[in-house]
Amino acid sequence: LVYAWQRQLSAAAGRLADQDMSAVRLAVGFADLVAFTRLSRQITATELARLIDRFEGRSADVVTSSGGRVIKTLGDSVLFVADKSHVAAEIALRLVETHRGRDMPELRVGLAVGPVIWRMGDVFGTTVNLASRLTALALPGTILAGPEMAEELEGDRAFGLRAVDRLSVRGLGELVPFTVTRAGAT
Repeated sequence: LVYAWQRQLSAAAGRLADQDMSAVRLAVGFADLVAFTRLSRQITATELARLIDRFEGRSADVVTSSGGRVIKTLGDSVLFVADKSHVAAEIALRLVETHRGRDMPELRVGLAVGPVIWRMGDVFGTTVNLASRLTALALPGTILAGPEMAEELEGDRAFGLRAVDRLSVRGLGELVPFTVTRAGAT
């Protein structure tokens, strides 16, 4: 009887989860603390916990006050989404600026826009993977955006875009990403 009840509960949860799943177009960003693993070996557990608390708190404040949504934090990184590319780019810039030189390691950010699967408060898909991969390829203190994101930002005077060398992005092939800066920044 208990086994049958567990199967019924599991099936019902699966049906609810399927109802919660939808495909939407979003701008996706990953922000990652640079050299976090090395740093975590050099400080105490208490200092590490404080660092993570500061990072997560500041990041959540920036994302939400700028019009985005935090999907999840992963200790040394934050995954966020926004309905529009310019909102995600502004969030990325504010994250880098907020954490720069404030008792924190530098950040690097990856941005992509496109279809994502939204399920139970999380996002999945190629767009999410691209943002994650671009984060890993970004230099400390920089923001890398995928070509589609850069195309959407191109006419916006708030941002500066510069193509970087063609990169091989694991699982996604070769592409030319763009650095995103504030307009007029060098």
